Amino acid sequence: MPFVNEYASYEDAEKYDLDNLWNKYNYCTILNMPELLNHFDVHQHIWCVDKERDYWLFNCGFLINNDSISGYAEPSNEEAFILHVNGQNIEFILTSHGMEATDLYPIHFYYELVSMAPTCLPNMSRESLLNILKDAINIFKYNGIRALEENAKTLIEFDF
Repeated sequence: MPFVNEYASYEDAEKYDLDNLWNKYNYCTILNMPELLNHFDVHQHIWCVDKERDYWLFNCGFLINNDSISGYAEPSNEEAFILHVNGQNIEFILTSHGMEATDLYPIHFYYELVSMAPTCLPNMSRESLLNILKDAINIFKYNGIRALEENAKTLIEFDF
């Protein structure tokens, strides 16, 4: 079964501690999880999941830039993603860059890999993990199940 965009069940959100994963990385909002979920139409976390292999991708949002020109903390262009594979969370920090839009894909950007930890797993190479990440992000696209219309107009490329 390939990756699909879904709302994480309340049980899965608790099992994998998605509230605290979000709060650990996303410093760009005033509210933390789970309070922030009340501001969405559906009050659940979103993720991209491959249930057959028990893999999932969770976007923890943009990291904060404390070295901004303004002198104030601001969102950076670095995003934290957690890829869960073989019972282990792999942290990916990616930076995104906008690219020229087309009529078919008005949302067009590419990701660069900033960091990855751990860089491999027993029985799984770095290259295999990066390929799984690319597969999941190509389904998650712009904002998972919360942005299906935008996802259809999104083209993502990778520089890794």
